[in-house]
Amino acid sequence: MSDGYNAYVFIGNELKSARFKDTIHQVCMSHANNKFVKAGNQGGEPVAVRFSNFLKRFFSKEHVYDEAGLTPEERLRERQSLETKELLIELRSLLDSELSKDSEFRSQYYREALNYLHRFWKEIFVYLDDGELPIDNNLAERTIRKLTTWRNNSFHYGSDAGAEMAATYHSVIVTVKLHGSSIWNFIGTFFKNIFNRCRDYVNMVPDKIALATSQC
Repeated sequence: MSDGYNAYVFIGNELKSARFKDTIHQVCMSHANNKFVKAGNQGGEPVAVRFSNFLKRFFSKEHVYDEAGLTPEERLRERQSLETKELLIELRSLLDSELSKDSEFRSQYYREALNYLHRFWKEIFVYLDDGELPIDNNLAERTIRKLTTWRNNSFHYGSDAGAEMAATYHSVIVTVKLHGSSIWNFIGTFFKNIFNRCRDYVNMVPDKIALATSQC
């Protein structure tokens, strides 16, 4: 986060409980866009395509920022630009206009897409207020897809402790992969340090494991 302390979490159809009150809640824009794509393709709703095109323009902007290698501070300035705000106002105007119309003859897909965008408007666009927030949750979902597939094929861990151990183990593996490091090298170095009585856990995370050997 911009202040270095606040956490954020992507949420689904329901906002989390009060214990997350200090957390920045975010809804994945890809989920919102997919609903309008479905409304256009399967619901035959031509205006749904306009909504999807609007949302794709936000994605296009993020792609440009990625290609330019902008820092979080630079990205925030772009996200707060007049052009972005005007695009947001246009989208909100279209949404309010559609919500004011009789929904009797709308497809179920289109009603769902409109209600989703309206209900989670703040959470979908909260990323515009922080240069470090991603626009969607696609990276995390792609990362865990293999794990969820494996999970569905592994219903029996023997105990709750076994399930927790498996979840921790695979979380470590994926984190190391995201840092572009060798899983075996990380695990080998980590446990070698543990056996040598190293407890410098701060410098034994995946992106700092190389420092742990010299500091223990």
